Amino acid sequence: MVDAQNEVILAAIEKVEHPAIATSLMDLGMLREVVINPEGQTNLTLVLPFPSIPGNVRNYMVNSLSVAVVSAGGELVNVDVALMDDVERQDFLAKEQQNWRG
Repeated sequence: MVDAQNEVILAAIEKVEHPAIATSLMDLGMLREVVINPEGQTNLTLVLPFPSIPGNVRNYMVNSLSVAVVSAGGELVNVDVALMDDVERQDFLAKEQQNWRG
């Protein structure tokens, strides 16, 4: 069972948007394995569509996630980075095309 603080932290994470796509990282399929312990310490995996994502974009997303977790009373302890599989990447690209900010 998830306690109230963890629900607030998860809700904050779910609102973090991609810097160039008007969609949340969660809706883009870029977050996996979000684990929040009872003290609010949060671990998650950021899933990238391509290995060549610029470091500044990756760092922006990690920093945005950290700010969201802290603003909800938690602490972002660890962010692992992984790559999407082909099906996830196709879904990501379709959502990117629909919601690109430019």
